Amino acid sequence: MMRQQFTPPTPEQRKKILEAAEESERLVRNPEREKITALSRSQSWRLERAGVHPKATRLGYRFTAWLLSDLLWFVSQFQTLPTPSSHRGEHD
Repeated sequence: MMRQQFTPPTPEQRKKILEAAEESERLVRNPEREKITALSRSQSWRLERAGVHPKATRLGYRFTAWLLSDLLWFVSQFQTLPTPSSHRGEHD
């Protein structure tokens, strides 16, 4: 299965997605990132290495964070991707 590469939102898209979430731009640490994306630390790390998940910013030793708008954009793009049909017995 081919995965779509993560493309950061444009400034206009960032503004729109943050307004829709009633949030302002900020850095998000891992526990909140897990709640937003519903991905474990290891899942997000693998997806990040594959270029599918937003890249974390290392701000110091043991301090990694993501831009909130990148995570919200990632989730919104993930929800719009087509999913394989899981209906069984349609062709009976």
